[in-house]
This record gives sequence, structure tokens and C-alpha cells, in this order.
Amino acid sequence: MHLTHSRSLLTKEWYKVPISSDCPGCGAQTRSASIVVGPSSLVNAADGSEDDVLKRPWTPLDAFAFVESLGGRTKNVEQFIVNRFHSAFEFRNDHLLSICEHCGENLSPAAIRSAAMNGFVRLGQKGLLVNERMLLFASHVVLTEFHGGTSIDESGLPHPDYALMLICDAGSACGETGTIELWHSIARNDYAILVKGHEGREMFRGAFNDDLEDVVTTISDLGLVLTQLHLAQASSPYCQLARDLLLETLAHAGYRQEN
Repeated sequence: MHLTHSRSLLTKEWYKVPISSDCPGCGAQTRSASIVVGPSSLVNAADGSEDDVLKRPWTPLDAFAFVESLGGRTKNVEQFIVNRFHSAFEFRNDHLLSICEHCGENLSPAAIRSAAMNGFVRLGQKGLLVNERMLLFASHVVLTEFHGGTSIDESGLPHPDYALMLICDAGSACGETGTIELWHSIARNDYAILVKGHEGREMFRGAFNDDLEDVVTTISDLGLVLTQLHLAQASSPYCQLARDLLLETLAHAGYRQEN
């Protein structure tokens, strides 16, 4: 195992892993859960408090990792984890905690780490774990990486399964600019986005968007605003259709077009 202290985590590949452990608070055996993130997750080890997805240098985790600590900027954590799995998790003092089902006390990472990692490997090999595929963005995390060789089959962003449809100019609240590429796979019925900084460096790659509402939500969760759309191929009716559908979805989400 390898402990990684990273300032931020950005991922759409994470798994809720059920665990059974003795609670150090009440002494009873309790069922709870833990979070494991996958290799496509992005981490950022930059110094300072800058919170701009278009500027920060993201790097792939390239390993499965047990989440020891998760806090800081956590806009979606409460919605996607605590509210859905309220008997297993709580959010206290700006940190996500696994809790005892009996007394509600938190279970320390050290107490559940082995059970979580062993359970992940065992259930993953049987195909009994589901990638939640919802965007998690936390600005302060500590991860313990698994030994090499652990794998779960997942689709990434392969070619030529995906076709580039739109290139969208984007901006952040901090005034940085960049682009968002919208890709689509007919075979997988899946949209994917690539976020690039103003120098063209890839900052974020996100697949697993079932529809354009997911795409717009992901863009919003990243703190980005679309300013202009460009067709990847001006003469393509598919690109034109993608533009029309995205504009319609943006309108439903509250965007307004400027003349």
C-alpha cells in the first residue's frame, strides 16, 4: 500500500464498498461502507488555495485507492454519498466519515481500511461492485493506493468508438479560459467531455454521461460556464444535431443565448 496526500480529487470513477467491522465506540459488530476511487481519478498536488479547474495541473491516479480522508470543497459529496447512503456515512466538521449503524460514532480509517480493501478486491473480482459514475470533487483528500494488479473492467474513452461533435469555449469564475470538447459514442450511448486549459493541455476527461443533462451538470459542477459552441465538422448533420440538442439542454438548465 502507498499513502498519497493530494490536495484535490476529481473523479467519476468511485465505488461504495460495504464493510463489517467492530465499532470501537459501542463494541458491536456493525455494517457500514467505505469509498474506493479508480485509476481514471485525477489528483492535484499543487500548493496554495487556488481552486480553478482550468489552471491546476491534474494527473491521473492510475491506481485504485481507499479514501482515508475527504473534505474541503465537497459540493457533491453530501448529495451523492451522505444523502443516498445515510446509514453508512455522515458529514462532520467538513469531513466524510463512515459511521456505526448502532451508535452513530465514526469508524476510523485505520479500523476499516483492511476490510474495505479486501472487500473491494473480493467483490470486484465477482463483478459485484458498481461504479457510481457521479462527479466527486473534493479539495482535501488522503488516499491509500492498492497494490498493483487490481483491476475492474471499465470503458474509458477509446477511439474510434467516440466521435468529436462540438468544441465549446469555456470560462471559470476566476477568469481563466479554455475549451470543452463534447464526444459521443453511438455504440455505448454515452457522452464524454474533455476539458482543456487555454494552452490546450488536457485538464479533465469525463465519460459515463448518459445524456446531455449529465454533461451540463458535470460542466456546472466543475465551476465552468460555456460561452460559445463550435461544430467539430461544419458540414456534419450529426454535429449540427448535437449543437441543437445541447443548446436545448442548456436552455432548460437556465442558460440564455446572447444575440
